[in-house]
Amino acid sequence: MEELAAAEYVLSLAKEQRLRDVDVVLAREESLSLRVRDGKVEKVDQSVGRGLGVRVLNEGRMGIAFTERMEQPNLEIALQAAKENATLQDPTEVEMVTRIPNVPDAATLELYNSALEELTFAQLAELGLAIEAEARAADKRVTSVPYLGVSRGTGRVTLLTSHGLRYEQRQNSVGAYCGALLEDNGARKSGSYSWRQRIWDAEAGRAVGRLAVQCGADLMGAKPLPSGALPVVLDEYCAPGLIAMFSGAFSAEAAQKGVSRLKGRLGEMLAGEDITLLDDPHKVGAPGSRYVDAEGTATQPLPLIENGRFANFLYHVESARKEGKRSTGHAGRGYTGGIGTRTHNLVLPLGTHNLEALCALPERCLLVTELEGAAGCNPLSGDISIGVQGFLMEKGQRVQPVDSVTIAGNFFDLLKQIRARGDCYQPNLSSVFIPALLVEGLTISG
Repeated sequence: MEELAAAEYVLSLAKEQRLRDVDVVLAREESLSLRVRDGKVEKVDQSVGRGLGVRVLNEGRMGIAFTERMEQPNLEIALQAAKENATLQDPTEVEMVTRIPNVPDAATLELYNSALEELTFAQLAELGLAIEAEARAADKRVTSVPYLGVSRGTGRVTLLTSHGLRYEQRQNSVGAYCGALLEDNGARKSGSYSWRQRIWDAEAGRAVGRLAVQCGADLMGAKPLPSGALPVVLDEYCAPGLIAMFSGAFSAEAAQKGVSRLKGRLGEMLAGEDITLLDDPHKVGAPGSRYVDAEGTATQPLPLIENGRFANFLYHVESARKEGKRSTGHAGRGYTGGIGTRTHNLVLPLGTHNLEALCALPERCLLVTELEGAAGCNPLSGDISIGVQGFLMEKGQRVQPVDSVTIAGNFFDLLKQIRARGDCYQPNLSSVFIPALLVEGLTISG
């Protein structure tokens, strides 16, 4: 059975059984990916996955179940399982959204490019082989290209409810990644670069190999810095990664459970007056955009920090009702699970400095171009302790490449220590739009 027909069948069964509050989430993903090594396509993966999740709400008790088989018996079992699961739960503040908004067409968000569906294996393979050739030709010190892949993928999510809502959106992309290993007089350094877009541009894709090598070559001969305090510039690739690690602190659900340091702090100054952090679900082309959240609530742009002040928590229906408020449209859900809180697209407005000018503002600073994992970052306390690579800068000029260095501090202090912002976002598809940041107050240890 086709996915949409399967969802409508579940809702028809629910109606027959006089279940008033039921919704169905459909998800479908298709991908074609390949890996290249030593001038050959080493591995090809082509996959199609689909699933249906059903949620039943009965007297405040919520039950969920899912199936990946769209035959009638499996759909009937899934609905029955959701009903039975609901009877086992304690009553909650959950209610089904019944006021259906006038939902715009998701196509206006420009998340899907039908031309990408025409990309063939041969085109992806040609790009992968070209990337490897570019990498090997870029620098005589390249000894291997240990990982290189090219892929295209498509996703579709549909929400249908017993109250008449039907919302569907598709998105797709094409991308490539490359890692290169360089060696020079016994010293070794790896560099990597990735590219993901919604427009097929083979020339830009081929540059991935050269840029990966450049990243490694620039860091050749890197060494630690002495421990101490030093202004830090997080480039437009690293700043989004660090900020996103702590976005869960803005969840009302997390605050209600006592796992957010922002509990009870609405209205406080969290950052400088020039800082406004927006969650924007309507940003055209951004992967996190949507007009309706996973519960059927209409989404709207929402400032989390406005002119430095903590302005809003993120709510779904249950967390909002616990405080006598309305959902802000931040419910997230996959077909296999329940409702959680999610951001859409985090946006910090651009500043006026390019990266070079940003690095020239302090007499001396550390430019961070790579973050090495997040094991030392604690979303609850806000503590930051993370390995980085980059460059020691003096008067805006690179003095030496740097590695084996840890930067440490606290996220909630960092927000107040942003001194300037870059004038561009990183170019790949992303749901976090944070420019490069000049930050003071972090501690560096070598």
